[in-house]
Amino acid sequence: MLQLDHWLFSHLNALAGRWPWLDGLARLFLNDYFVPTLLAVLLAALWFEGRSKAEQAINQRAVLVATLSTIVGNILVKGCNLLYFRPRPFAEFEVNLLFYQPTDSSWPSNAAVIGFAIAFGVWRYNRCWGWPMLAIAFLFGFSRIFGGVHYPLDVLSGAMLAGVAVWLMVQQERAVAWLLQRLGGVVDKLGIG
Repeated sequence: MLQLDHWLFSHLNALAGRWPWLDGLARLFLNDYFVPTLLAVLLAALWFEGRSKAEQAINQRAVLVATLSTIVGNILVKGCNLLYFRPRPFAEFEVNLLFYQPTDSSWPSNAAVIGFAIAFGVWRYNRCWGWPMLAIAFLFGFSRIFGGVHYPLDVLSGAMLAGVAVWLMVQQERAVAWLLQRLGGVVDKLGIG
């Protein structure tokens, strides 16, 4: 499996450095701020989106599940990092690096966990917003392979952990509903809902 992972990485990363416009686009998507900020702005917009109170409540549940899943996903990543350290591709091979050299474990990809936890969390409740968010999460993960920061297995594992985190949050339906009710009360008192 690791041989296939290395082979796929080397073929995808070999495309970096050939076209400046593609490298620039990859740098935009693989950095630590653009995609998480974009997804956070989309979550904020989704919180207020809805033609009816019922539709708005579903969207707010999606936002809350996505946010809590991101937190749970990060906890899962930290646990994995304590159990296993995988060197980054640039630490093992000569790569076309389009990013700075992170020093934390390559596996699983924390970036993929963040992107996919948000996207899966939204997709679970709102497919119209979820599909574009999944595309953004995919581009986030793919660009990190293309740019020499992660192996494909790191990104795939991060996406799977995100799926587990969302599943765990969906299983806590009553707790999510209780928290959503409390947040709704605060939002109503502030007059921003």
